[in-house]
Amino acid sequence: MTANGQRPGGVTLVGILLLVFGVLYVLSSLLGLFNATMRQDLGIIWILVSLAVGVIYLLVSKGIFSGNRGARLLVGIVTVINLIGGILALFNFATIAQGIITILVSLIILVLLYGRNARIYFA
Repeated sequence: MTANGQRPGGVTLVGILLLVFGVLYVLSSLLGLFNATMRQDLGIIWILVSLAVGVIYLLVSKGIFSGNRGARLLVGIVTVINLIGGILALFNFATIAQGIITILVSLIILVLLYGRNARIYFA
C-alpha cells in the first residue's frame, strides 16, 4: 500500500479500463451466443474465446484493484507484447497511426503500473 493506505489513481485507472474491457467482451460474447447471424459470421469458437478473454479481463481487474502482484505482472507482460506490436506496426505505412497509439497507450499503462507509487502499492 502507499503511505496513506490508498490505491494510486493510475492503478485505479488501469483497473477501471480492464473492467470496462472485460464487461464489453462478456456482453458482446453473450450477444453473439444469442444471435444466430453473429454465430454464423464469427463462429461459436471465436465467441467462446472472446467470452474467456472477457472473464480473464474481469479477474485481472479485480487483482489490480486488490494489489495482486500476479495480476500486475500479467498486465505488464501483455502490455509489453502490445508495445512490441505497436513498434512493428510502424514499419507498415497503413498502420503507422495505430502503431503510435498502441505505443503511447502501452507506455502510459507501464508507467501507471510500475511507477513509484504503484510499486509501493503492489509491494
